[in-house]
Amino acid sequence: MNKLLLPLLATSLLLPTSISVDAASKATVVTKYAHDKKNLKYPYVSKGLTTSVRKTINADLTGYSKFLYQTYLDTEAFEKQEKKKDYCKDLPATCNFTFDSSYKRVGDNASYLSFTVQNHTYLGGAHGSTYKFGVNYSLKTGKEIRITSVLKTSTQMKKVERYIYDRLKNNENYFVDHLSDIDVSSTSEFYFTKNGMKVIFQEYAIAPYVMGQPEIYVPKSVYQ
Repeated sequence: MNKLLLPLLATSLLLPTSISVDAASKATVVTKYAHDKKNLKYPYVSKGLTTSVRKTINADLTGYSKFLYQTYLDTEAFEKQEKKKDYCKDLPATCNFTFDSSYKRVGDNASYLSFTVQNHTYLGGAHGSTYKFGVNYSLKTGKEIRITSVLKTSTQMKKVERYIYDRLKNNENYFVDHLSDIDVSSTSEFYFTKNGMKVIFQEYAIAPYVMGQPEIYVPKSVYQ
C-alpha cells in the first residue's frame, strides 16, 4: 500500500503469469488496529498463501498502520491548536475533529488479494470527507499492483474512460455530460474483480456527496 504512504510513487511490477485458482480464498484476513485504536482498522493476513508472499503483504500493511496512527496524531494536534481560536469557542461541536479508517475485502479474483480502504476525516463544517483507496496484492509476489501495470498505455485508459462514459452519460444521478468528465489516469484508484476491475471515483468527482465514492465495473474485454 505504498501509494497510501507516498502518493504518486511509481512502482514497476510484473503481473503474475500463473497462480492456483483458489489461492485467494485460502488467505485468512483479520482486522488489526493501529496502536490499539479501534477507529484505525487495517487488514492483516494471518495465514494462507506462501510465507514469503504473506510477509511481503503484511510488511506493507504494517507500514500503512504507521501512517494511520501518525495521521491520527496529526489530527489531534490540529484539533488542539484550533480549539484555542474564537470560532471553536463559539461553536465547539464543529471542532471535535476525527480521523478514522476502515477496510473491506473485495474482488474475488484468483490472482490478487484486493481491499478497499476508506479514510474518513472531519475537520469542521457540515460533514467530513472520505477518501477510498483500492489496494491489490499479487498472490504470486505479494507486491502491490498499481493501475499502470494494467492500463499500460493511454489508449487503454481512453478505452476505459469511454466505456464508463457510455455507461453513465444518460444516468441523471451522475455529473457526466461529456467524455472529459471521466478521468482515468495513473493516480486512479481501482480493484480487481473476477472478470475485470472496478474504478473508484472520489466524492464529488462524478456524483453528489450523498453517493459517496462510486465504483464502476469495467470488464477485462474493454482494456485487454
